[in-house]
Amino acid sequence: MKIALVTPSFLPTVGGMEFVVHNLAHEWSKQGHQVLVLNRVTDTVTHPNATYSVAKFEMLRGAPRFGFHRFPFAWYTRRSIKKILDEFEPDFISLHMGYPTGHWLESLRPRRDYVITCHGRDITLFDWGHRRKYGIDRELKNALNHSIGAIAISSHARAMMEDLGVSPSVIRDIPNGVDIDRFQKQIDFNFRERLNLPEDAVIVLSVGREHPQKNYASGIRAFSNVAKNQEGIFYVIVGDKVDQHQPLLNQLNLGDRVKLCDVLHGDDLVGAYQQADLLFSPSIWEMMPLVVLESMAAGLPAVVTNISGSQDLIVNSKTGYIVEPDDLDEMAQALLRLACDSSLRESFKRNVFERIKAYSWDEISRRYLDLMN
Repeated sequence: MKIALVTPSFLPTVGGMEFVVHNLAHEWSKQGHQVLVLNRVTDTVTHPNATYSVAKFEMLRGAPRFGFHRFPFAWYTRRSIKKILDEFEPDFISLHMGYPTGHWLESLRPRRDYVITCHGRDITLFDWGHRRKYGIDRELKNALNHSIGAIAISSHARAMMEDLGVSPSVIRDIPNGVDIDRFQKQIDFNFRERLNLPEDAVIVLSVGREHPQKNYASGIRAFSNVAKNQEGIFYVIVGDKVDQHQPLLNQLNLGDRVKLCDVLHGDDLVGAYQQADLLFSPSIWEMMPLVVLESMAAGLPAVVTNISGSQDLIVNSKTGYIVEPDDLDEMAQALLRLACDSSLRESFKRNVFERIKAYSWDEISRRYLDLMN
């Protein structure tokens, strides 16, 4: 079968959506399908393990400023996408981002069957989302309602679609997945040595770029209560531009207990997950956090906030603890409970390994294709 994935952004641009598209394309290719990723970033395969093809569609400069759906920007991009699709003749089309991608395909004539996965910026009502910036609720609703499957990657994603006016009969609940084998293979990497931490250090790990939604400042403040109560526990934040929090560490006298680490790639990132003791996600908003899935694949128990995605993945008091966003005392208590009890962590770890089986990319990718029937 020929499968086309259409996405506004793709590797080497790094983000959650880009890796979702890569993993779906990679799995479908492994299953014997001919796969093409259409994107506006590159016409060259950039991932070393990729077994799919890529094609770049064109976009006029000014579209992000004035609106991807406005003339002549939408017309120009639709024409470019249509040309590639007409040449490839896909049997199945997987769109990523209800806006602008869904709008582009919904307004193609003749209209093709497609499924759409919303990833966050396209569906959220936060100020940094497309709905607030461009006022595109009508375009987004039409794109989702005309799909053969509007994929909700979390319970909150479904709720936002329904509030927008998407028919419940169109919405399909399919979470993101994770490459389980990648995060469980043996890695030659010493995380504690890299960070000059004691070999017996208990590591609380956060992973992700600096962004207001990650709420790292609250996470650091919560950890300051942990540091005051227990020696030997260290908080490591890995991600792009997380060093912006150094002044806060200085203010709280946490310089020797919190490590701000630049982005880790490949096996180094896998090793960080495997050698940490627990994951901490203090976010105030996520759609379906890949970081939590990756940590689960490595067997990490977690302390996460009671927000979209995280609350769907973590089973409270079984695979981790769910706490309220910005409740610093509750965060600190949950962190202390797990960090100070190795037998509890081992118990949760066994539960995590069992739960993550349902989130393999092979399983998730096949659920997408089931929507054809």
